[in-house]
Amino acid sequence: MSLEQFIGFDQGEGMSEAALEALKEKMAAAAAQIAAIKKEEGKQKKKEEELLKFLLKFVKTSDKKELVLLISRVLEQNIPANFILAVIVLSNAEIIQEIGHFNLLRSGMNEQSSSRTLIFFNEKDDTLPLKIKIELDTWIKNLLFQAEEAPQKLLKNSYDIEMHELPKEWDFEETQYEKIETIKPVIIQLLTFVMREFLEQHQLSEPYEKLYDFAKFIVTGILNKTKESLEGRKLLN
Repeated sequence: MSLEQFIGFDQGEGMSEAALEALKEKMAAAAAQIAAIKKEEGKQKKKEEELLKFLLKFVKTSDKKELVLLISRVLEQNIPANFILAVIVLSNAEIIQEIGHFNLLRSGMNEQSSSRTLIFFNEKDDTLPLKIKIELDTWIKNLLFQAEEAPQKLLKNSYDIEMHELPKEWDFEETQYEKIETIKPVIIQLLTFVMREFLEQHQLSEPYEKLYDFAKFIVTGILNKTKESLEGRKLLN
């Protein structure tokens, strides 16, 4: 079947040569775009597999039992490996030596600090040095950057979902449900543990409850921002 027959036109129906050529060019461009997307997806899949292999190696060889348990539980939830590694690098910087070529940390991220961390740990609060606050803030920025690498997978697997039945005004009404999304606690626990370990490495400490609330604040912000970014991409497409 010719292209003309496939689209429902032939020369007798008056489609000009110029219009036909323009259509062919559009189809070729679309095919090239699809091929490029598939190629990029293939690269992303290969990167994810390599990072997952490294993460499993870390789990098997690390003597940090509590951290290993948390990582294992987060992996069970199918959270992207690059995001998990970006979390644990805060207190395990040595892993960059082995997987730095995967751009796990963006360059130039220490240039400026946003107000995110400085607001949570009040600027007048002298319990944490400014240098540590800025390091935490840089870490948060990188987590957001890594979340953009596999946004669909991260959003799909980061929530526990419950369907709550809504009250009826009349008995004959159809039952309606409200979807309630709750961030999986193990993700928040992993961030909390890593932050506590990071602070201990600098001879500092903060109450567990404060770190947990901060971790929840971080993850909530990252997931919300990732949703907004993903919706923006859909609109552009």
